[in-house]
Amino acid sequence: MKIKNIIKSTFMAMPAFLLLASCQSEPEVGSTLYPTKGEDYSPVAYIDNRAYIPKNFKSTTYIQKGSSDELEIPGDTLCFNVQLTAAADKDLTFNIKVDNSKIPATTAEGHKPFDASSFKMETATVTVKKGTLQSQEPFKIALNGESKELLALTDSEAGITAFTIESPDGVKISDKYNTYSWELKKEVYWINPNGMIDNLAQIETSVYDVNCGGYGRIGLELSDGDNNTFANYRVSDISSQFMKIELKDLVDITAIQLTPCGRLWGDDLSRFFSKEIEILGSISAKSMNDVKAEEFSRLGFATCQNKPGGPEDKWNIVFYGSQRVRHIWIHFVSSFSEDQILLNEVRLFK
Repeated sequence: MKIKNIIKSTFMAMPAFLLLASCQSEPEVGSTLYPTKGEDYSPVAYIDNRAYIPKNFKSTTYIQKGSSDELEIPGDTLCFNVQLTAAADKDLTFNIKVDNSKIPATTAEGHKPFDASSFKMETATVTVKKGTLQSQEPFKIALNGESKELLALTDSEAGITAFTIESPDGVKISDKYNTYSWELKKEVYWINPNGMIDNLAQIETSVYDVNCGGYGRIGLELSDGDNNTFANYRVSDISSQFMKIELKDLVDITAIQLTPCGRLWGDDLSRFFSKEIEILGSISAKSMNDVKAEEFSRLGFATCQNKPGGPEDKWNIVFYGSQRVRHIWIHFVSSFSEDQILLNEVRLFK
């Protein structure tokens, strides 16, 4: 009984300002914790590729075939959905457009803006169905292989385009996540891996040397016309493992022909033929052993589409236009079997 009286007395004795403060710490109806009836719950549309880095960003490299106007466009397209912060009570339609004013400042520097003519809007309008949070299908944008902007880009430049969304239904678009940027780069390849040599002239094997001898020395194994001899290389990124061809003088090369091995002592050596190669060229006057990697330019990559059956299945690698070189390096990127490369012959054409 005394304890109750003490508590009661203590409570009654509490200063009025403490009681007031206690009441004020409780949220009131109408505060942000208890939204009013009229507060806006309308959906906000946004773009999110669900990646922290890079956020709403894609990079693609396309190929120009030599000095021609022909572009080799990769199959990848830019695809992304419209998403909503809250479901709507009706279907909502969204369109896509190019707006390079939205290119992020950190990306704009060092990039050349491309306009809409560089692209094909394969799916330019999407719909977010009633009661859902994401468009049924994504926007789909492809590169336009006829674009003069894409053709004019140099291999030392990079292009950039910002795609944004708009709502004919008046839906608010997110201030922060409203853009998808597509970076574009170009490489010039000078190689047609399936070209024809019918009208080309073979260059005499006496005017060039090849490191086809033992331990990388110059040899005749790749120019002796004997189906039973071969040279051995490796799949490797180390230049000492490359095939190296040194011409006596500058020559305009139009094609390279690689001949696979046949059967030897009952073993099928054609399985060791090169599958993918990188070709590099240089005009340096230095000797084969003195010329450095930094003096070479990449002429392109080539892939052999079918495994050869023997020396009759020669692989012709034709350039898009003649290449003036004094040195050729062939980097063996992959083989049809393991990491060993066996070749029977090599020939050059002009």
